[in-house]
Amino acid sequence: MKNRVDILLVEDDIELSEEVTEMLVAQGYSVECARTRYQYDRNAKSRSFSLYIVDLLLPDGHGHDIIRKIRERGRAGVVVLSGKVEELDKVVALELGADDYVEKPIARTEFLARIKSLIRRLACPEPTNAGPMSDGSRTLFGGWLTDFATRKLYAPCKAEVQLTKLEFELWVALLSAKDRVLTRDNLIHAIRGGDWAGNDRSIDGLVSRLRRKMGAYHDVDQLFETSRGVGYMLRSPPSGPAHQS
Repeated sequence: MKNRVDILLVEDDIELSEEVTEMLVAQGYSVECARTRYQYDRNAKSRSFSLYIVDLLLPDGHGHDIIRKIRERGRAGVVVLSGKVEELDKVVALELGADDYVEKPIARTEFLARIKSLIRRLACPEPTNAGPMSDGSRTLFGGWLTDFATRKLYAPCKAEVQLTKLEFELWVALLSAKDRVLTRDNLIHAIRGGDWAGNDRSIDGLVSRLRRKMGAYHDVDQLFETSRGVGYMLRSPPSGPAHQS
């Protein structure tokens, strides 16, 4: 039996909300609807959801605030559904933690494909290939402990860094290729192969989120290196190569 997928749709356009709900219910998903930020708060406090689909412009607030709240509470999937097509809106939403950004009017087939792809990632994450480090279940790099068995990252102060599935996969991809620049295409392939609707901006947002979360525990300015126009690299600390445990 498939795991139940509970979705909260935050959309004030009643006609679109009914259309999206009908599509998702036909796929076997359970859908609750909220028209306002207030209704989102009420629903989110009463139960948990596997996936949130959020409009940016609401009668009593902005979707960015909702995305921020979702990310503070856990690792559920977040898809933005918006008529705002400016690049800045997309970048901000992705940096706040959205997994995907779908523009209105929606293309039914593509929309469902993106939703299904995200749900697969959330429910059935594939083991990440850790390259030369895959023989051990844990690796210590610059004081950061990566536990591949539990898919957790610990800061030098021993605190766990709360990462989403994609953020952890991004970290492992960079860690596996330490001291080597990975292009954005390399990272997209390493994270989810061809089964991801992400793009260059999505990768930039993921890297920004990962750096921000890790930076809350320890300085990472010397750890991450950006190759402008190319991609990103994880640089070994000056004190020496990474240690394994």
